[in-house]
Amino acid sequence: MALTKLASRDGVTDLSIESYAYAYEEADNIHDAAWHRNWVGFHAPEHRITFDDIMLDSLLVAHCIPTFESFVAGDVRQVEFTPTEPFVSLTLTRRDLSGDEVDVRGHLEHSLGDETEALDFAFETSVLEVEQFLQGLREIASEFPIRGSLT
Repeated sequence: MALTKLASRDGVTDLSIESYAYAYEEADNIHDAAWHRNWVGFHAPEHRITFDDIMLDSLLVAHCIPTFESFVAGDVRQVEFTPTEPFVSLTLTRRDLSGDEVDVRGHLEHSLGDETEALDFAFETSVLEVEQFLQGLREIASEFPIRGSLT
């Protein structure tokens, strides 16, 4: 199991995504074989949401790592994390490229009975927290590397 987590500066709000298995163990093409089973948790004072679904894939994680590295290094002001499925999306914006303040805006969709509930959220975090999220992405990429052929 590999986990990535992004927490607010005060630790009150956090989003965690854990990859714990390949979704399609027997898949032999790169697109189907790349999918992960994921546990997702969002915790805020007014919300406590968890769900388990197929959401991330190895190709997306590999693509996101250099983008987050550029963000942490201060080379880019904004980065988006948008898995293929619409369950979670994040937009991180640095207020000042040389500063530590990062604004996070996100969108989360999850099943609530027979319906889908959508939640928009925002919080402030730091570059250090984003570095920890990046480290989690690296751990996911290491534990769930791209596999399969292009055919």
